[in-house]
Amino acid sequence: MERFSSAGAEERVDGVLDVASFRPLMRGAGAVALLAGSGRLGGEPAWVAATDPRSARGALGVREAELLCALFEAARHEVRPLLLLIDSAGAKVDEGLASLGAFRRLFRQALLTRLAGVPMLALLGRSCFGGASMLACVCGMRVYSESTLLAVSGPGVIQALGGKDELNADDDEQVRALMGGAARAQLGSEETLAADSIEAFRDRALQLLSDRGRWATPSEWKTQHAVLGERLMQVGASSGQSLADGDSPPPRLDGVLPAEYVPAVRSGVWIATPPSGAVGSAFVGLLGGSAVGAAACWQLADALLDLHRSTPGKDVVLLLDAVGHAATWHDETLMLSAYLVHLSLVAAWLGQRGHSVSLCIPGAAAGAVYVAFAAPVERVCASPSARIRILPEAAVQQILHAQEPQPSDAEALVRTGVIDAFLDPRLENDTAARPG
Repeated sequence: MERFSSAGAEERVDGVLDVASFRPLMRGAGAVALLAGSGRLGGEPAWVAATDPRSARGALGVREAELLCALFEAARHEVRPLLLLIDSAGAKVDEGLASLGAFRRLFRQALLTRLAGVPMLALLGRSCFGGASMLACVCGMRVYSESTLLAVSGPGVIQALGGKDELNADDDEQVRALMGGAARAQLGSEETLAADSIEAFRDRALQLLSDRGRWATPSEWKTQHAVLGERLMQVGASSGQSLADGDSPPPRLDGVLPAEYVPAVRSGVWIATPPSGAVGSAFVGLLGGSAVGAAACWQLADALLDLHRSTPGKDVVLLLDAVGHAATWHDETLMLSAYLVHLSLVAAWLGQRGHSVSLCIPGAAAGAVYVAFAAPVERVCASPSARIRILPEAAVQQILHAQEPQPSDAEALVRTGVIDAFLDPRLENDTAARPG
């Protein structure tokens, strides 16, 4: 009996789907380390994609993102269950900003597909890190084996940033206790454990997809929001972004906020709204340059939901200045990927409820946090001095053992689709130069 965790993409697809039912989705040219197409599961039609762990550890680059985008679009056009067979180290870091822009587009398609009510099920192999963990968490359900590891940051990155007192990457027992499949399966009803065989994963997929009550359209976020909030309360105070109410905004917001706005901090979230009776966007976000943890994601999602309740349809400008995500034992105990995805889904949901949502990056942004903020919005603007990277610098050095390749000019940020435009502080009196 072949282990699911050690099988290649073709073996997983052929073993999970009905015999000889897979038909590839033909799109684009060139080698793609990904299988995507349609088939049948238990006689019923299904969409499927499988990363190839035998090619660059299943990492997702520009071509893989394009193929997945086509699959998500097809799934929304012809709604049927979508199986994501994921064994991936995350984004292809060596492709630089092009990979980051591609992942922004890919994750937007994933969010829209989930919001369209397409049943999405993640079947996880050995590795599910970085952006791949976010793709897994945008699914309504996840299936793990005891061999699975899921986290935004791999064990080596957590150790590199926090030392062995944070996590000993060489201690398999400690690593699995933090991010292994058995540990993840304890977190809630959306997480489930299966035996490490292709047959067991097929059986579990059939079982989960047969229960149609699990796959209702996520039109209301109160339940999931409450579940993640309760998890925070149970585990305790989080690391990452944390600001006291009443703190002043950093100077780099000059030229971003209109002069008449008076910003405030509520539960760690920067909020600035127009004066009473005035018309204008609401500015909401995380500033200060710290790493973003699970609590900050939940607090910002809470602020966005509150804004929707108090002023339905109001334009929203998200603000982001953060070096990246919090690569800590604490945040991975909570499963940080789920909180990043929840924030993205809430922002995308607002966009479908009449809010025009955009993003302004006045300082730093990187990796999963950048994707969580940028994917659900209509437009991304950045300061000319913004520092946007595919991963936090320390993580890139850990993965590549070298500096991240940097673009020769800022225009590369626009060319690759990482941002849509630059903010020019010299135009601060021109409202057209501001987001929103």
